[in-house]
Amino acid sequence: MTPWAEVLRGQGIRSSEDVAEIRQRLWVARFEMEAERLTFDTAESFDLEPQQIIGDDYGPCQELGEQRLNLDLPNAITVPSAALPGTENLVVFGPLVGSPYSAEALSPDDVPVSIAADYARPPETLLPLVRHIGDRHGEYVAWRNGEPFRFSEPRVQRLGPP
Repeated sequence: MTPWAEVLRGQGIRSSEDVAEIRQRLWVARFEMEAERLTFDTAESFDLEPQQIIGDDYGPCQELGEQRLNLDLPNAITVPSAALPGTENLVVFGPLVGSPYSAEALSPDDVPVSIAADYARPPETLLPLVRHIGDRHGEYVAWRNGEPFRFSEPRVQRLGPP
């Protein structure tokens, strides 16, 4: 769900009609690597303020990415999603090469990938869950208030005829 939410947020899509127009290729990738966790609690150890992780200004996170490329640190981190509160994104730094999903990796830069769908679109039921630019981030607000936050999956849409 999170990649679709990032698409909706990034393109400013808020209506069912606009969702119906989306057509993208959906990929599956298998990452076998250690990933550090960047959370609201650990943000300062990454030289970020907690709100910068999910902020509308991409600058601080882009700076972190540039720093990570030049350090001998794990080349992947998980971060709270700015677009879908309560979920996480995997961020991988550095060059990688897509390889056939069922093939053995020939180098550490190989990432097994496969096309999962062509002309795919996000579920319409995701729309009300997306945090758009300028909206408050429910997970961050809950964290700041010392309260738990739980992501609620959107309802499943019917597949095929009734």
